[in-house]
Amino acid sequence: MKMRKLVTSVLCACSFVAVQPTVFAEANAVKQDKVAETSIDVTALKAFFKEGDFARVIDALDDVQNKSPEQHNMLISALMNTDLDDAEEAAEQFLQAYSDDYRAYHTHASVMGAQASSSIFSALGYAKKAKKSLEKAVEIAPENVEVYQALMQFHLMAPSIAGGDMDEAMNLAQQIAALDKTEGQFALARVYLEDEKESEAKAIFASLIEDEQTQIRARFELGSFYLSDEQYASSFDILSPLSELEITEVTKAENDAWEMYQKRKSSLMYGKYRLGQVAVESGEYTELGINALKDYLQDYKTTSIDTESLPTPNWAHLRLAELLLNAGQVDEAQRVVNTMTEEKDERFAKVLNKIKKALKKRAAA
Repeated sequence: MKMRKLVTSVLCACSFVAVQPTVFAEANAVKQDKVAETSIDVTALKAFFKEGDFARVIDALDDVQNKSPEQHNMLISALMNTDLDDAEEAAEQFLQAYSDDYRAYHTHASVMGAQASSSIFSALGYAKKAKKSLEKAVEIAPENVEVYQALMQFHLMAPSIAGGDMDEAMNLAQQIAALDKTEGQFALARVYLEDEKESEAKAIFASLIEDEQTQIRARFELGSFYLSDEQYASSFDILSPLSELEITEVTKAENDAWEMYQKRKSSLMYGKYRLGQVAVESGEYTELGINALKDYLQDYKTTSIDTESLPTPNWAHLRLAELLLNAGQVDEAQRVVNTMTEEKDERFAKVLNKIKKALKKRAAA
């Protein structure tokens, strides 16, 4: 259903900016008198978030006065994993505090997308609110590529009744190209894919894959599209080289290289997670899927990049348990399930219950 795909695209388009605002802080400086004067250790909070300890993040930030944009984002991101209504209220507070900061509108759009996915009867209204926030972000930061990318994704994925428009998506892709040639290529390729012009899109992606600096992201984006379109063999063919790829680690102290490294590492990790999904959904490539998810979990544990926009270890363990069951590794699947914590997400709970029933049935056999 297109509205469901819209929800995913709104969240994906906004999440990188929303939960990792420091990467793009220079694009839209905020008023200094609004930055929170607090001794809260942001590094420690990020560690809690990485561990899935959202309650500690919320407890630490909920009552902080004059939150910084980063603190607003961290609080809202944590709330989106626990209570969407509270996240919506917090997003409204972010807008009130930073009405001239595009990041507030990106975050608000993310929450609206999540709310749309949780209530089919209110999905249309929330989608329209997401569009309004994304348009405001473009108005505030007209030289920022990311705001155009997010709005373009909305137009690509939203049904016309919610404001989606393929022609407007192409117009936005052209604006992106005027700001950044490489990003323009990615944008144009995405428009072609959604407009069922796969040959044109594949030609662009083939060029991007030939470039060492863009090949990881190009494989991830094209492979993800094929996965969502249930073209599992094509998705596997595009994504599988990522399982053998390594990139030289960069430290945060190397400022010039850190941003690029973080983006490439994030795409590489997510690509490995996608390989696990391909194996789960296709029923094939099980062994490679298992190895890819194990690599993902190890990377998640040890990486120094921000991981808030990546799937949580819980989700990776869930997919891994499915594959281990498919491979007949029942004891190992049970061990993985035992390490997992409960999630409020209904889809997560449904899959986990299915796995537990299968394990119980195997144990009784």
